[in-house]
Amino acid sequence: MGVQPSVIISQDLSGIGQVSLGVALPLIAAMDFNPFSLPTALLSTHTGGLGKNTFLDLSAQMPAILTHWQTLGLQPDGLLLGYLGHNALAVWQSWLPRFHRVPVRVIDPVMADNGQLYHGFDAAYVKAMRTLVTQATVITPNPTEALLLLDEPLTPAPLTAATAKALAARVAARFEVTVVLTGAPLESGDLGVAGAGPGSPPWCLTTASLAGHYFGTGDIFASVLCGALLRGLGLQAASQLAMTFVSKAISATLAAHRDVRFGVDYAAGLPWLLAQLPA
Repeated sequence: MGVQPSVIISQDLSGIGQVSLGVALPLIAAMDFNPFSLPTALLSTHTGGLGKNTFLDLSAQMPAILTHWQTLGLQPDGLLLGYLGHNALAVWQSWLPRFHRVPVRVIDPVMADNGQLYHGFDAAYVKAMRTLVTQATVITPNPTEALLLLDEPLTPAPLTAATAKALAARVAARFEVTVVLTGAPLESGDLGVAGAGPGSPPWCLTTASLAGHYFGTGDIFASVLCGALLRGLGLQAASQLAMTFVSKAISATLAAHRDVRFGVDYAAGLPWLLAQLPA
């Protein structure tokens, strides 16, 4: 009897809002992987634009869950970590080295954007994240997160394609990990996605920047990237696929006049996404 390839997904779960585990789980499943879900926290809604959300830290349960999973003889093919928080990050600092044989380990170091740390994060969290990302095969920071990892001055200023590639390359060299720099605002007015790996030349993809702020798009990007890598696409092709899928989701949301506070309509693009994947 064949075993379906599997991916461990660990991030927060919002009851309302197409973000984090709420998008990662269906996307990974749609790309023909069995998702093993390990929520780090339960929120009533995501944290942007929907009022004062509740927050239940689930990190105390994570070691027991992982211990139980070890008794099942699971051999996951991928691992995807998103928003963690202080306590869940500490759990993964202890546990992630035990998954070093998992071939694709994607970490989205969610902690900042637009030149500022998110509420609740501090220098200690950044320092811990610098340790955690060394256990990844691929990380997907935005420019602010990349600068924090490097301990360089923060700025929300737009980049050029050349400076985006250089930033990705510095992170790759510092942490000896493959980097996909996401959501980089460019001086041209476009958005850039830049990639670099230890010993490989950097590259930069661009897409049109759509006005507005769209919750969950980074989570969607990381999920599609992880699934596409596991389906056999190279890093640049997987990044292009994830970038285009996110753009299509935003465009579909705007065309349908949806309330963007609840996230983007990524489901409309699933048939297209699946058609792009290798058999």
